[in-house]
Amino acid sequence: MTMFLLLSALVLAPALAALAASRARGDDAARRVALAGAALTLLLALAALAVFHAGGGVALDAMGPAMPRLGVRLRLGLDGFSASLLPLLGFMLLALIASGPRAALDRPNLAALLATGSAILGVYCATDLAVLAVAWVAALLPGARLTSGKGASDQLLRRTYRIFLIGGAAPLVLGIGIMAALAARRGAALPFDIQEVARAGIPEAWQSPLLALVGISVLMRMAAVPFHGWLPVLLERGPIGVTVLLAEMQVGVCVLVRVAVPLLPDACAEHMPFLAVLGLISAVHGAILALTQTDLRRMIGYLVASQKGLVLLGIASMNPQSVSGALIQSFGLSIAVTGVAMVVWAIEARTGTADMRELGGLVARTPRMAAFFFLLAFAAIGFPGALTFIGEDLLLHGILHVHAVPAVMMLGATALNGITMFRAFQRTFLGPIPRGRASAAAITPLLFRERAVLLSILALIVTLGVAPSRLLAQHAPVVERVLASVGDGSPANVSPHARAERALKR
Repeated sequence: MTMFLLLSALVLAPALAALAASRARGDDAARRVALAGAALTLLLALAALAVFHAGGGVALDAMGPAMPRLGVRLRLGLDGFSASLLPLLGFMLLALIASGPRAALDRPNLAALLATGSAILGVYCATDLAVLAVAWVAALLPGARLTSGKGASDQLLRRTYRIFLIGGAAPLVLGIGIMAALAARRGAALPFDIQEVARAGIPEAWQSPLLALVGISVLMRMAAVPFHGWLPVLLERGPIGVTVLLAEMQVGVCVLVRVAVPLLPDACAEHMPFLAVLGLISAVHGAILALTQTDLRRMIGYLVASQKGLVLLGIASMNPQSVSGALIQSFGLSIAVTGVAMVVWAIEARTGTADMRELGGLVARTPRMAAFFFLLAFAAIGFPGALTFIGEDLLLHGILHVHAVPAVMMLGATALNGITMFRAFQRTFLGPIPRGRASAAAITPLLFRERAVLLSILALIVTLGVAPSRLLAQHAPVVERVLASVGDGSPANVSPHARAERALKR
């Protein structure tokens, strides 16, 4: 019960802070409340991680009250992957609120950012399908409220978010409802409980249609082709704080490895090659389109879609190194891209634009901003020393075991992303100041709070990149469970952690 109370407090802390911020007397008071709520969320997340390791570091269940008439148990839990995501989300909330431009973080935006974080924490902790569905949908609602408020001036943003909301929520909710009905027919007393559904089993004839339903929502959240169109639009036109959380917090990966693979193993074993193809197409497609963009926000959207395609390819390749690399890559990508987005946010707050055609020469006035952009941009694409380099190295080793062609195409997508980021740096910070734009001397350098947050992000990326063994070990039981669910034929006496370490040494 103590662990249930801790996880419940963790999930509810940002939601209560969102409520308090929305009712604050002014934006400054709301910001102080939001900072306190984000700091409390980070502390509770670190406490939950400590309890998880104290309990053995494999899996942790926290039983809450049951509602038999609804077939629901308020049950929360953690595995090695979700436990690592909790402090990451707390850190990102604190970073976005602490360093974001004051004009962009008014009461509605602060409340939406915290409410979105609360719902995402619910997805990470849920081990009951009903709780998962509620949290999944709840994560999309704050952004819908913000974008509908801008509907009169930006119809494209409102329509895009509506498609994202319906496409990202309805299939998963329908799939969960069908799973519960099938589990109830097979005698499950609590048909929404993930463990009871796994014990009851989903009939093989139903697994492929259910994987399609769950997969549509997961692919939508992972911005995979052909469900990728929402991400560039939201990052370019929408509230960047909420959009960064929706784009970078790996709820799609979490649901794929914690729900789809264990509950629908036969369908996953059969259809993972199709998902691998989608991941590869998404990686190449996003890399090509990112190269052609002139808006920094939109470029980040396609870059994230490309990197998420690599994560999907790694999971769908279904061998120890590729799955381990995909989990590491998704974790590292969340940190690095958040840092890049925060630099772009700072540029836009000072210049009024994120269009690279109207930028240039910023390094003369903001050398620290240029340095942070350069380092974080290349960390996002797997520069040596960053955590993403470890993820991409494991992905490459794992995908090579499947086929050489996807590995070569993965390298091509990564190379294109590197060219994209270098061109963005060159066009934004180097060269002459464009005609008609104010002098670079009028642009304010990074504030202390912005420098402190960006330095913390960079330090976290490098620290985890230099010493990834503990994170690999924490993810290893999740990798083993995923591979066991689909009947991986690799030797059982060699752990995924050992294989990952061996690949890194090579």
